[in-house]
Amino acid sequence: MNFIYLLSVVSTMLTNPATAVGQNNIKNKETQKFHVKGICEESKEIIEKVGSQPRISKVDYDSVTQTATITYNKSKTNSQEILKKIALAGFDNSEYLAPDEAYLKLAKECQYPREKTMKLNHQSIDHSAPDQTKNQANQNQLSMVYDAYFMLKDAFVKADEIEISKQISVFSKSISIVDMGKLSHETHLVWMDVLKVLETTSNQLSQETNIDKQRLIFAKLAEPMAKVAQKAALGYTIYYQTCPMFNGGSNWLSKDENIRNPFYGNKMLTCGSTIKIIKK
Repeated sequence: MNFIYLLSVVSTMLTNPATAVGQNNIKNKETQKFHVKGICEESKEIIEKVGSQPRISKVDYDSVTQTATITYNKSKTNSQEILKKIALAGFDNSEYLAPDEAYLKLAKECQYPREKTMKLNHQSIDHSAPDQTKNQANQNQLSMVYDAYFMLKDAFVKADEIEISKQISVFSKSISIVDMGKLSHETHLVWMDVLKVLETTSNQLSQETNIDKQRLIFAKLAEPMAKVAQKAALGYTIYYQTCPMFNGGSNWLSKDENIRNPFYGNKMLTCGSTIKIIKK
């Protein structure tokens, strides 16, 4: 009986050795399935290669159903990080949109039809806009996010709780409508890296009604917003400012060089300093 069982195991491994060995070496395993766009034989090879890492992750791609089965060590990585890599290789998936540059680098036979409207991270993404519209959209993609951020910051400076609530909604909406496919390659990389933090933080702001606690949450936005600002062509200078007294030191972004503290408002309006200037 043991001999028969051993033969069965060996047969399975010979049939699909990469899957058998690769997945068995992964500890703390979790397996999930995702829709990934890909139509050629080469797409299977690319998707599995970029998503797989010895002892950490293994991707099996079915080009017929356009389904990626991702097995990963959940203490080392997560499905989002793997799907980012797949998107950056040129393949739209259910979580991330491939940059246009990456998609166009695929061989012609591997350039799958991009749907006119694709559902991505609960957003509707339109691929059908003409080039002129795309260029304009690319320029304005993140301007809306930063405009909303600065309006929210100003509401905290004024300690206007009604306006804060309104601008939190505007900021959350601005994040949700960013079309990642229209961002430049470098900006796309950074945006994907910070998107989850921005979404989580804006959601926390939406659920909190106490202004002091909202200010603590608002402070979490500074670092990811600064990271994106360094890559995005916003067309104006941004001042990265800090208040050493709020919660042991907290930061914010401003278009104004003068200090207008969003954490204390009129109580300590000019408390703080500029620690970095992001010029564009």
